[in-house]
Amino acid sequence: MSTQFVAGTGPPGGSGTPTTPGRIKRIVPLLGSLQGYIGLVLIVLIGVWTKGNIFFDIDNFTRAIGYFAPRGILAVGMTLVIIAAGIDLSVGALLAVGSTAAAWLLTDQNWPVVAIVPACMVIGAIFGMVNGAGTALLRIQSFVMTLAMMTIARGIVREFSGNRSIGTLVLGPGGDIAPGSADFSKLGTPGTSVLGASVPFVSYFPVLALVVVVIVFQLVLSKTKFGRHIYAVGGNPTAARLSGVNVTRVTIAVFTLSGLLAGLAGPISAAFNASADPVAGSGYELDAIAAVVIGGASLAGGRGTVVGTFVGALILTLLDNVLGLNNISDNWQLIVKGIIVILAVVIQRPDLFADLSAWISRTFRRGPADTGSIEGADPLAANASVPLPVSASAPTLRKPDDTAAARGSGNDSGHP
Repeated sequence: MSTQFVAGTGPPGGSGTPTTPGRIKRIVPLLGSLQGYIGLVLIVLIGVWTKGNIFFDIDNFTRAIGYFAPRGILAVGMTLVIIAAGIDLSVGALLAVGSTAAAWLLTDQNWPVVAIVPACMVIGAIFGMVNGAGTALLRIQSFVMTLAMMTIARGIVREFSGNRSIGTLVLGPGGDIAPGSADFSKLGTPGTSVLGASVPFVSYFPVLALVVVVIVFQLVLSKTKFGRHIYAVGGNPTAARLSGVNVTRVTIAVFTLSGLLAGLAGPISAAFNASADPVAGSGYELDAIAAVVIGGASLAGGRGTVVGTFVGALILTLLDNVLGLNNISDNWQLIVKGIIVILAVVIQRPDLFADLSAWISRTFRRGPADTGSIEGADPLAANASVPLPVSASAPTLRKPDDTAAARGSGNDSGHP
C-alpha cells in the first residue's frame, strides 16, 4: 500500500517544508485581502503599457486627482457610515449644497476663502446631522432617510440658485480677476498651488485636502475609542449597546462627519469647475460607494479602512484616466466600473477563499483509485466496496409463517 502525506506538510521527521497545495492555501486568502492593491498595480501597468509617456506625466496626475478629489473626500465620509452599517445617498447633493453656498458667499457676500470653506463644512454637517437623527432617533432606514435628504437638498439648491450656475470668477474694476476669486481658484483650479511652485503636485489643494482627510480619519478609526465604537456598532449594534456604547450618538456622529466632508468637497468642486451648478455631484454617491467597496469594506458593516477606500478611489481615478487617454467612450467606462464593483463584492464573500482553498487542497490530495491511499478517500465509498463479515451483518428477521412452523414442530415433539 502506498503512503500519502497530508497536504501542506512534509514527510514525518523531515524539514516540515510546506508542499505546493499548502503554499497555495496560504496564498489564496492573502490575495483576497490585497485585492485593492493588486487592482491598483494592474491599472498602473495597463496605463504604462498603453500610454506610458502621457500617463506618468505630473500634469496628467494632477488633473486626474484634482477631478476625482471631491469624490474621494466623499468616499472617506461614506467609509465611516458603511462601517457603521449604514449608507448615505445624499453626499452628492450635499456637495452641490456646499458648492452653491461657496459660490454665493464669494460672489454676493465677498467672504474670504478662509471663512467660506468652514462655513460650507458646517452647512454640510447640519444636513448630515439631520440624516443621523432620522436614522437613529426616528428609526428610519438610512437608505430611505438619505434618499429623501438627497431629494430635499437638490430642491433647495435649485430653488436657491434659480436653476442656474453661479460663476466663481469675479472681475475687478480694472478687468482683472478679483483677489477673492483668485484665492478661491486655488482650491481646485488645475495649475494653482497653495504652498508654492516648488512642490507642484503636493501643494495642489485637492490633492493636499484628500491626503490630509485620509490620514486624519484613518487615525480616528484605528487609534481612538470613537473609531472602535464605529466598528462595534457596525459589527453588532445590540452587543455594542450592551457593552456601554452609545449607538445613537455614534450613528448621528458618522452621518454628521459624512455631511461635513461633503461640505468640504463642495468648494473644491466649485473651484475646479469655476462655477457652482445645481446638478453638481450627481452620481458622486455611487462613485463614493464603489471606492469604499473596492477598498475592501463590507456593506454589512463592521469592516473597512480609510486607507483601503483611498486605494479604491485611486483605482477609479486612474481607471477613468487610462480609459480616457485610450479614447474609450463614457458609456464603456460606466460598464467597466460596474463590472469592477461586482467583482469586488464577489471577492469579499467570506467563504469564497475558504472554499477555493479547500477545493485546491482536495485537488492536490486526490490520488489514483488503485493506490490504496487513505488521505483524500471517501470512507463511505471504501466501506461500500468491501463485503461486511457475517458477524457484522444485520440480523435477519424470520417471516411470520416460518415462526409459526417452528412453533408447530416444537409442540409435536412434546415440549411445552
